[in-house]
Order: sequence, then C-alpha cells, then structure tokens
Amino acid sequence: MESSVAAVPPVGWAKRLGRRMVQYALNYGTYLIFLALCAAVAVTTPNFLTASNLSNVLLQVADIGVVAVGVTFVIIARGIDVSVGAIVALGSAAGVAAMKSGGEPWYVGVALILLVGLIVGTINGFASSKLGMPSFLVTLATLTMARGLVLTLSEGRSYYGLPPIFQGIGLGLLGPVPIPVVIMLVTFVIGHLILSRTVFGRQVYAVGGNPEAARVSGIRVERTILLTFVLSGLFSALASIVLTSRLDAFAPSMGTGYEFSAIAAVVIGGTSLYGGQGNLVGTLVGVLLIGVINNALNLMGVSAYYQDVARGGIIFAAVLFDTLRKRYAVNV
Repeated sequence: MESSVAAVPPVGWAKRLGRRMVQYALNYGTYLIFLALCAAVAVTTPNFLTASNLSNVLLQVADIGVVAVGVTFVIIARGIDVSVGAIVALGSAAGVAAMKSGGEPWYVGVALILLVGLIVGTINGFASSKLGMPSFLVTLATLTMARGLVLTLSEGRSYYGLPPIFQGIGLGLLGPVPIPVVIMLVTFVIGHLILSRTVFGRQVYAVGGNPEAARVSGIRVERTILLTFVLSGLFSALASIVLTSRLDAFAPSMGTGYEFSAIAAVVIGGTSLYGGQGNLVGTLVGVLLIGVINNALNLMGVSAYYQDVARGGIIFAAVLFDTLRKRYAVNV
C-alpha cells in the first residue's frame, strides 16, 4: 500500500514538469528557433554571415520593424491594426506629391507624411475607443479608403528622383550602419522605454489584460486605446519616410502586405493577440526571424511564389503559437 501511494506524486510531478517545459518552449521557442535558423543558414549558405549580407537583412526589415513597434502597442492593448501598410503608401503618396508636383521642400514632404499617419491613426483610435467599433473592421475600412486615396493622388503612376537630402535618410550611413537600421533600432529603444518605464506603458498592459478592471482602477481606457492607434499611425508614417527615401521613389503598391508581416512579427515575438502580454524585445526577434527567412530563401534561389507560401506559414504558426501559449498559461 505504501509503495503504491508513494508512486503517485512522481507521476503528477512529471506531468506538471512536462506542461511547464511545453509552456517554456512556447514562450521562448522563438528565440531558440531564431538562433537555430541562423546557425542552419550559416552552415548551408556561406554568404549568409558576410557583413554585406547581414547589413542587407537589417536594411530589408528596417521599415517593417518600425511598423511593428506601433502594432505592438495596439495588440498589447487588445486591438488590431491592418491599415498600417496603407498608411505607408498614403503617406508616401502625399509627401512625394508635395515634393515633386507641388515643388515643396523635402521637410514639408516629411511633415506631410507624418501628418497623414497622425490623422489616420487618430481616426482608427477614435472609432475603436470612443465609438466602440471593432478595431479590425475600422482599420480594414481605413485601409480600403487609404488605398483609394493613394490611387487618386498618384493617378496610378510611380514617381522617381526625390530631393537629395531626403534620399539621404534612406541611403545614407552612420559610420558603417545604414541610417534606416539606426532609425529602426532607435525606434525599438524608444518604444521599449515607453512600454516598460512609463505610466502610459503600464496602462497599455492593464487595458489589454482587463479593460473593465483598468477602468475601475481609474485608467482612462478609451484615451489609452486611442493613443496606441495614434502611435501606430505615426510609426507607420515614419516607416513610410524610411521606405520612400531608401527606394528614392513612390509606387502605388508600396506597403502591400506590411500589415500581415508586422502582425506576424509581433505575435511570433510573444505578444498575445488576446492582449495584456508582450514586449518589444520579442517583436525585434520576430522581425529579424522573418528577415532571415526571406534572406535565406533568396540566397537559395527559391521562387517568389514559394516565398509567399512561407510567409503565410509564418503567420499561421504565429497564431498557433499564441493560441497554445494562452491555453497552457491557463492549464499549467
């Protein structure tokens, strides 16, 4: 009898340990996958670890990374923003129109791009917070309207040859580091400090975790949600400046798919679609993971069609990981 009773605790202990290991893998698996992927690509593709290629990886994800910072705020606060790619395009269309057709100085174009992000972000935030409209549908509507405005402003044409000073934002170097990469890293640092060191950052987590409890505790929930969308719009506008200056051009299709890449990077990095959980360190790793995958596929000469399949798989895996994280967080 004593031996049978004594045999029960180890079984329960092993079960709990197994669940905790699974939860640990779900919480930190992204970091391990990122390291393993980098090691595998480095072994199979000799050109991967060259300074020029690593710089190219960072440069290719710089604008997506800036967008992902703003999206992180929105998702932590239990929202979603699918208009970010359209904001990138609309801001670029307005800024380039001012610089090319209107003959305005480059800084007027930059200010106009930021103004577009501020306006669209405010509309998204006001409709989602004050009017209580679902953020997905709101931002889907503004995405559609913004894309229509892009075609209206540009008449469906592309523009090239922007002012040299403006080009320097995207094509210049700060030492050996491209300026877009510097902008992305600074954006992540600022976003991280806001989330982790400010009252507003704590309010974002509180609203995402439990909006009603946050309201009872005195937090202005609607204001907090509004500000997250404003930040998302402004960061998307900043990404528009980075992308437009780096390409030295505007095209109506700019920013297409950015919303999916940014959301995937955020969720892969550990930010929960259910709100109240996440950080920008994880988002940065998610952005880099997507960049490494795209770069590896390019180095291996994989068709662009299969690359779209891979990106779709990444988004599917991100949502799956988030669902499993939520489930095991409750059951463990």
